Amino acid sequence: MTLVVVRAAASVSVAVSIAVSVVHARRHVAISKNRPSLFDRCRPVVDARRRLGGARMTNDVMPRLFSAAFVVLVLASVARRPRACARRLVTGARLTIRLARYSTVSWVFKLAGLTVYSIVLSPAFLRVAWTYATDENVTRGVCYGGCGRNFLDLYFPPGASAARRERRRRVTADAGEKDGARGARSSDEASTSGVKKDGEGKDAAAAADDDDERRPVVIFVTGGMWIIGYKAWGALLAQRLARRGVIVASLDYRNFPQGTVGDMIADVGKGVGWVLERLDALGGDTRRVVVVGQSAGAHIAATCLLRQIEWVTRADRLERAVPNAWSPAAISRFIGISGVYAPDDAALIEHFHRQGLYKNVFWSIMEAGFTGARAAEALPRASPVSITRERDVRRNVRIVPPVMLCHGDADTSAPPEQSKMFAHALRSIGISVDERYYPNKTHTDPFVTDPILGRDVLLDDITDSIFGRKLPSFVDERPLVPKLFVDIARKFVPF
Repeated sequence: MTLVVVRAAASVSVAVSIAVSVVHARRHVAISKNRPSLFDRCRPVVDARRRLGGARMTNDVMPRLFSAAFVVLVLASVARRPRACARRLVTGARLTIRLARYSTVSWVFKLAGLTVYSIVLSPAFLRVAWTYATDENVTRGVCYGGCGRNFLDLYFPPGASAARRERRRRVTADAGEKDGARGARSSDEASTSGVKKDGEGKDAAAAADDDDERRPVVIFVTGGMWIIGYKAWGALLAQRLARRGVIVASLDYRNFPQGTVGDMIADVGKGVGWVLERLDALGGDTRRVVVVGQSAGAHIAATCLLRQIEWVTRADRLERAVPNAWSPAAISRFIGISGVYAPDDAALIEHFHRQGLYKNVFWSIMEAGFTGARAAEALPRASPVSITRERDVRRNVRIVPPVMLCHGDADTSAPPEQSKMFAHALRSIGISVDERYYPNKTHTDPFVTDPILGRDVLLDDITDSIFGRKLPSFVDERPLVPKLFVDIARKFVPF
């Protein structure tokens, strides 16, 4: 009876978590011209803030004001579209029932720890969320495919010309309209919509912005244990990259149990292809396109990149179309942050089991079956380390981009040995690898807590890799909360 009650409590906890994620995941792109976007509704508040000028409010009052306004605007937005929200809640409930099958006592404690962690750091998270919701250089919820959660957020550097902004608006508006039609047209059919082809005559806006500086592009794949990933988790990194002159596309993808690892890899491949097809309209530099993956996102992105090599070479042999129509040669660098690269490693599976990601859950995510009956076949298929041994990859090393692997050496969630193992496998086939290990840093320190404290070594390493030089310090990258808050949060973080 006690076990039943505990499992019921776990299911309720997961249901609340998914319901919150569903509400936050609703798209913010206006489907019609008559319906204002969330940014448009926030615009008066932002303008009021700017009109304050020198009359600054205290640090205590300002975050509270913005947080309250943000919550009110989100609730008002939900009230405007109750049917769509109801559909998402039904979907969340259905997924909760499926996920409850895997719930355990350990998950309850981890969820409680994550809740405390989020509450303690909420002053920083709310500041990031406010910028995410109101910044005119952020385009949220752009549809890149026809499956569930096939959305991405775009972060642009400030100061673009009016012509460039118009081209961006057209590309993202087309994706928003396609989303409103619920997949009436496929992603491939709309791949060049909103941008005129050369044969049809060059658009005046395109001609006017030819002299604009082309920006590096980062395609970011967030982590989340393959279960709780969401595109907004990378908002802080993306906002700071944008201020340093980088265009960022943060991808969402199907999580388990909505999808398994094969679905996640397919989603990321589709998202990467969407961005590559629109580099010109977005103002991106085709010579500097970097794929960045964090935690489970690093595993998915690395697997996607290597599998794309296989598909490209087989398509050449069979004279067939390439899935998602892009080649790894279009990527200038892959950066993995605190990633997992050998899911077929027995030691890693045991480590995850001890950490609370039990074998039956992990096997189910990796398409090995609930009991692991297909593990010998399925796990190597989703293992970047094993894929590097395949003939197609070894024969086409020339199209594999250079790799940089970043990892905290005190990471107990994704052991740093995973990065070392992947680096060794890549070097064995002649791929250039740069390894960065951060002393005494845990799984979340380089990506979350260090940036919050203003000591963003990871960001420096990423931008140095992109630009080939060290950029000056930015005054807005100061601590978002006192160090005491971070020290308390570290004691509860479940990762």
